Amino acid sequence: MKIGIWVNEPLSKSSGGGFTYFNTLLAGIDNFDFGGEMEIVLLSAHKLSGFAKPAINVKPHQREYSFALKAFRKCLKLISASAFRRRISVLDQKEKKIKDGSIAGYLKTQGVKIIFYPLPSSAVIEGIPYIVNNWDLAHYATYGFPEIVDDNGFDRRNDWYRKVMPSALLTFCESEAGKKELIQYLNINPDKIKVLPIFCSNAFVGMQVAAVDQSKILVTLGLTADKFFFYPAQFWAHKNHFHLVNAFSKFVNLYPEHKLLFCGSDKGNIGYIKQQVKSLGLEQNVIFGGFIEDNALFTLYKNASAMVMPTFFGPTNIPPIEALFLTCPALLSDIEGHREIMGNAAIYFNPADDNAIFDSMKAILDTSIKENIVANQQQQAKVTPHSIEKALVQLQAHFAEAARIRSTWE
Repeated sequence: MKIGIWVNEPLSKSSGGGFTYFNTLLAGIDNFDFGGEMEIVLLSAHKLSGFAKPAINVKPHQREYSFALKAFRKCLKLISASAFRRRISVLDQKEKKIKDGSIAGYLKTQGVKIIFYPLPSSAVIEGIPYIVNNWDLAHYATYGFPEIVDDNGFDRRNDWYRKVMPSALLTFCESEAGKKELIQYLNINPDKIKVLPIFCSNAFVGMQVAAVDQSKILVTLGLTADKFFFYPAQFWAHKNHFHLVNAFSKFVNLYPEHKLLFCGSDKGNIGYIKQQVKSLGLEQNVIFGGFIEDNALFTLYKNASAMVMPTFFGPTNIPPIEALFLTCPALLSDIEGHREIMGNAAIYFNPADDNAIFDSMKAILDTSIKENIVANQQQQAKVTPHSIEKALVQLQAHFAEAARIRSTWE
């Protein structure tokens, strides 16, 4: 059975967890032996190079609208009047059908029976059975943050989850907590949902940064080992820097030598958080590090009092797994997926409760508590299913099941 892996345009490294996930998974698939019963090929609308597995570029086989129809649609979009929106939508749908039909026809001649789309919300090609991947259902499971509801964001997500996902041959999710969400919010048949455990990058957690280089990095960032917390997250509202700053304001009254470092790019909320830091008089204790390279991020994990993650989004996230393998104490929002990944190897809190976050930060300074957390991390790291190696074994089993279903028709 020939299964195609859809490879989107390369993600930017500054895109965060999506970049780590996709590139780790793609490299893992490229180097994994799926056995003689399955042939894995890479599919893309752009040219791929440097991969061990064969690649198919679908772009040359993609039919498109005529120049005249494209020009007509562009004129309607430039006018952008509400009266033309429905016509534009109809034209877009018609063009997609033309493109999908030509691509699907070509892929069938190449023997491709199933396409797996690793990135959620990918535009699937009609005419080829497919498997989709799900990271979260935050637009149902959490609150109406602006990144979910603004600019028609909820409707865009909802359209994909209501129209595309139910037609999938199988749906992958990252945890048992994620599977429960798919059943609860979308009423998908549990037999169609398979857990493909979330993972971090082995290249990252296994990297080597000399002690002298770590010291230089800390100095550059204005930090002292064991005297800081950090939060690796982009500045979305749902990442909840707000309540972490409030909690840290209480903490720094007791421990003024500690600092809090944020690393991540701005997604529209950094100005608000900087204003809050200023209003609390924390400019000397809160550091906005922006996007940082892997060697610096590795250094933060190895030297921090703890990694703090008060996000409202789940059910899973990559930083807790990185903290697990790097034995960095983790203070986490009390989300079901976080508990599934970390067990008793973390401290949990209500992300909307400043005092609860403060209590967790204070608790980790207790030597006995910290030693217990680290010991639990070391044990959890030995048994966790959340590694790329174990995920690929699961992927092979899920592909085999999909192939057995797909073999019932030509």
